[in-house]
Amino acid sequence: MAKFKLWGPSIIWAVLIFTLSSIPTLPKVEIIWWDYVLKKSAHMFEYAVLFFLLVRALTKTRLKKASPKIFLLAGLITILYAISDEWHQTFVPGRGGRLTDVGYDTMGMVLSFLYIKSKVSKTH
Repeated sequence: MAKFKLWGPSIIWAVLIFTLSSIPTLPKVEIIWWDYVLKKSAHMFEYAVLFFLLVRALTKTRLKKASPKIFLLAGLITILYAISDEWHQTFVPGRGGRLTDVGYDTMGMVLSFLYIKSKVSKTH
């Protein structure tokens, strides 16, 4: 049960990302640039949360104990998942995988890293 408390949120979030990526056609906003901003912001948010949950699981809920190795491992898992998700989308009718989306996912991960580091540095 303790392992599920640690890893369950990361796994559930990854399944949510996979499920959203399985939707053949996403709704569009009438204003094209706004549609773009919303979708790319969603990418960043999804992967910011995934990175945060992975760091939490890897540090056993104590973010202040996050070492560079933990951040690196969480980052590697996050980026590999982003790549696999884009690949997955190539099999979904109406969707396509884009390397640029992995870039937005990575930006979300970096923002999450900066958030965690700012919170950890305030507690020391």
